[in-house]
Amino acid sequence: MSIIRKLASDTAIYGIPSIVGRFINFILIFFFAAYFTPELLAPQVEFYAYAAFFFVVLPHGMETAFFNFSRERGQYKDVFATAIFSVGVIALMFTILMIIKRNQIADFVGYSSHVSYVIWFVLILAIDTLKSIPYALLRYLNKSKKFALVKSLGILVNVGLNIFFIVYYPGISGNTRSIEYVFISNLIASSMEFLILSSDIWCHFGTPNLSLWKRMINYAWPLIILGFAGMINETFDRISMNKLLPKASAKYEIGVYGTFYRLSMVMTIFIQAFRYAAEPLFFDQADKKDAKQSYATIMDWFVFACGFIFLTTSLFKSEIAHLLIKKPEYFNHPDALTIVPVLLLANLFLGIFFNLSIWYKLNNKTKLGALISLVGAITTVILLLIYVPIYGFKAAAYTTLVAYFLMTIISYLVGKYYYPINYNIKKILVLLITAVGMYLLSDFMILSGLQSVLVNLLLTGVYISIGFRMNLRRRKE
Repeated sequence: MSIIRKLASDTAIYGIPSIVGRFINFILIFFFAAYFTPELLAPQVEFYAYAAFFFVVLPHGMETAFFNFSRERGQYKDVFATAIFSVGVIALMFTILMIIKRNQIADFVGYSSHVSYVIWFVLILAIDTLKSIPYALLRYLNKSKKFALVKSLGILVNVGLNIFFIVYYPGISGNTRSIEYVFISNLIASSMEFLILSSDIWCHFGTPNLSLWKRMINYAWPLIILGFAGMINETFDRISMNKLLPKASAKYEIGVYGTFYRLSMVMTIFIQAFRYAAEPLFFDQADKKDAKQSYATIMDWFVFACGFIFLTTSLFKSEIAHLLIKKPEYFNHPDALTIVPVLLLANLFLGIFFNLSIWYKLNNKTKLGALISLVGAITTVILLLIYVPIYGFKAAAYTTLVAYFLMTIISYLVGKYYYPINYNIKKILVLLITAVGMYLLSDFMILSGLQSVLVNLLLTGVYISIGFRMNLRRRKE
């Protein structure tokens, strides 16, 4: 269990900025919703959906390649230099091209009168791309505390500037309150993080190597497809709604969907923190005798934790939503709350898919991993095109669930052939069925008030008891 303790400890440390940051961003969307209508909030939802796509392409898989080749060569400084040089060149070319074409881009995304959105957005992406490799370096060197500190500082600056620009600045300057200041706040915070990280870049910068870069890019390019396909699954729903829904209601639908989508982000927050801790650990454990047993044990506890997050958030979704969302316009949509459990479950399967991905990362089968993600992306696009015009954003939520579930099943079956791990499928299924079943039971009873709270707490306690008993029983065995 030492590996579980280490993983839990690292997840907690990386999770401090990740959870706090995501949680604050989670809160910020509701803060914005208090000052902006769904239509005015739509640019923030749309642009950050686009950001997810670019943030897959621009780092072009160099983060994972850095972990992999540092393990193989034992000369991490050269690997680091090669990775950051590659990322820097791509970021610079992207920035120049996008600023030259800023007017055409603004027209394409439907904000021709707000070209400045594009400029801020491009600069944010370029800086975030550059800092991804130094952050990977901190993870490789086990400098989790510095990682947490720098991330936390960036979060505090971003939040402070958002509050200043949206709440106080309009009164001081006499300017109209604008969503543009969300982008400006993010840009300043990201720039500050990169400046702090620059000391690590110079201290650990080796010699960029062309032959090494060729090997790294050969390993990494399928990860671009994999990540890009993943972003289609994660964000294409919000982008496509602008084209698939009636023009009169599209902005309202995007604003509502994007806001309630954030309620499911608590699952994504945990998975992100887990990924920061687990990815270098997975590579580190690869050559050890009991590596596969460790991966199976990690999966057991991961599913248990995700099941707990799914259950508690789903059971108390109405209370959480009314606490965070103040404008009644957001609750006028009949499907607003119904999408939350669906998206939580979808992200749970995405987390399982990440755990399963160890088989293609360790065996240099990244092309197969990319192919599986492409299947999910194609499924997403087809289902969105067919069902969103009919059922609205409810179809987008169910599409995400179907795509991630399909990717998980395929990855498990293919992984059994290339890197068989004895996952406890029976235990995983029991945990998932218990979590979903208890949510459906509570929903079926249609309780309210104190009675609902007490019953939901009881159901949560039963799930925790079952999960702990099952996982601790395997530990004894």
